[in-house]
Amino acid sequence: MMLREGMFLADRYEIIEQIGTGGMADVYKARCHKLNRYVAIKVLRREYCDNESFVRKFTVEAQSTAGLIHPNIVNIYDAGNEEGIHYIVMELAEGMTLKRYIRRYGRLSARETVDFAIQIASGLQAAHEHHIIHRDIKPQNILVSDSGTIKVTDFGIARAATGDDTISSSAMGSVRYLSPEQARGGYADERSDIYSLGITIYEMATGKVPFDGENTVAIALMHLRDEITPPRCYFPDIPSSLEKIILKCTMKQPEQRYQSAAELILDLQKVFLSPDGNYVYVNPLVDDSPTIQRNTEDIEKIRKSLTGTERKRDVEKNRSRAEEEGDEEEDYKDDASMNPKLEKLILVITIVFGVLVACIVFYLVGNSLHLFRTSSNKGTTQAAVETTTEAPKEATTASKPEETKYTKMPNLIGLTKNAAEDEMKALGLKADFAYEDGSSSADSDLIVKKQQYNKGDAVAIDSTVKITLGKKDSADATTTAEKVEVPAMVNYTEKKAEKELTKAGLKVKKAYATSDTVKEGYVIKQSPKGGTIVNKGFAVTITISKGVGKTTVPSLIGVSQSVAERELNQVGLKLGTVSYDYSGEVGVGDVISQGIESGTSVDKGTKVSIVLSLGEQESYRYEGSVNIEEQPFDEGASGSVKLVLKQDSWESTIYSKSSVSNDDFPLNITFEGDREGGGTVIMYVNGKQYNTYSVNLSAISD
Repeated sequence: MMLREGMFLADRYEIIEQIGTGGMADVYKARCHKLNRYVAIKVLRREYCDNESFVRKFTVEAQSTAGLIHPNIVNIYDAGNEEGIHYIVMELAEGMTLKRYIRRYGRLSARETVDFAIQIASGLQAAHEHHIIHRDIKPQNILVSDSGTIKVTDFGIARAATGDDTISSSAMGSVRYLSPEQARGGYADERSDIYSLGITIYEMATGKVPFDGENTVAIALMHLRDEITPPRCYFPDIPSSLEKIILKCTMKQPEQRYQSAAELILDLQKVFLSPDGNYVYVNPLVDDSPTIQRNTEDIEKIRKSLTGTERKRDVEKNRSRAEEEGDEEEDYKDDASMNPKLEKLILVITIVFGVLVACIVFYLVGNSLHLFRTSSNKGTTQAAVETTTEAPKEATTASKPEETKYTKMPNLIGLTKNAAEDEMKALGLKADFAYEDGSSSADSDLIVKKQQYNKGDAVAIDSTVKITLGKKDSADATTTAEKVEVPAMVNYTEKKAEKELTKAGLKVKKAYATSDTVKEGYVIKQSPKGGTIVNKGFAVTITISKGVGKTTVPSLIGVSQSVAERELNQVGLKLGTVSYDYSGEVGVGDVISQGIESGTSVDKGTKVSIVLSLGEQESYRYEGSVNIEEQPFDEGASGSVKLVLKQDSWESTIYSKSSVSNDDFPLNITFEGDREGGGTVIMYVNGKQYNTYSVNLSAISD
């Protein structure tokens, strides 16, 4: 069922809001009142609650990670089943999936890719040490918290590595990240997770997956037979050592991959120490057995294991299109493929149902055309008409599932147990009474203190509603006779809200808070909410905006643009203008300087500009030459000669000598100038301009 805000699970988890959804479950943010902390609650979708396979898979997720305590794994706190609601209580990791992170910020920098990969591998190492194989590593199952911490989640198809349960013929995991052995329906171990992690690292570094196609079959076959395009073919700035790590993770044969997550982490830690190092070693594959060509029968087995039937391909194509349009939370649901036997059963049921409906339609049409009358006798005719009028109703009722009817929840607060029970019965509802601490069923003066649903909520008829009873106190005694509805005051001015609440016979409590969206002096929120029925004189708390809050500018020096934007967003700031400059101290693509100094207090929403490094600027000198062959002096004469280089307004003396004769010519001079390109050399003889010469200077790297 769909959980609502304010509902309780196990009398301790209060639902706050829905924060995510997937193919199998919905995720809610909740508050644990027992330990006073926020948690995430994963709830199996209603349509799967009667499916033993899905319930088992859901239960496995809780059991698989219950004993795993690691900073890079979403911790499991609790699990249960309440009135058909299967749920898992988990650590709340504020942030987004890695899939959404990549789509928002584009491909990650090498530094960020390696950092994330090490954290994911660390989580897998902890799981593998407990003999737990994840079997569905993909960006959708990896959370990036607001602090930059990685959390591996969704162990829904995990299993114990030492158990007897092997993968069935239906391939598990999402096909774009599926290891070859999983694609062919073989045995999966820790190295299968490493393959999927390799594909994930590839996507982080390039922004794309290595294998993609029209359907799951095509993609699975690519994993089996196609070579991965090296990531540096797309982006040469990727360190060669990182590329080698990715390619080793994604080798077709498990024996050639990293044999453990710990081994992978050691190589990842060396990337920035030796970006172009040759330390990644791939074991040569030694196989004395003959090469086996995969025949048509083998390919068909793979095809059936992934899609079930030929008809399933169209469904997969549609799913592929949907994912390309932005469905990032779910990938192909390969493990949910329908069993062929089940499909045949459904087909038979569909045919029978169709025949039944056709008979009913034929019967109705026949009656309308008087085809079934056996006599002109009026009484007989009337009886026939009555019979044919009722028969279709019975048939239709028998062929359709009974529709669920709903009623609106009344307000029971302040009523006695008997009065509340009578009102519930009148609406077709059942009451499940609980008692506050200090009270019991033996007390005679109990009244309703809490109810499971709010007034006006739609509740299915014949369902059971939890009602909490407690002793009547002085406040109840003085106000039971008169109740009022709390007016909705959000977005009203402080003065107006106070006036309206007082007019309704309610007291007013005020609180103040900053807000990025609500103007100063207006109500941000109220407690209780508008529409709630309370006793007259009840104190309603309104929170009034103080305007935009202040925040402190973080230091962005040395981080990438995507990290800088994320850190700004975390404190309520925005990324401003991005410009570029040369730097010999800061790596390419990282922040050299920021428009507002770190530690400065500014309004939330302020834009902070940054300057990114282009790397170290190459140093050049500009060199040219001039060759003067003419004789400036008479035979036997001598004098002074000076050569001046002129480039636009810039000039420099490149040669000067007081005693020169014709024997010094031809005069060949090499010189340096101010810039690349053309210039003029002016020759002065005995202080007077003698001639000019056009020259060209070239840039030469130091």
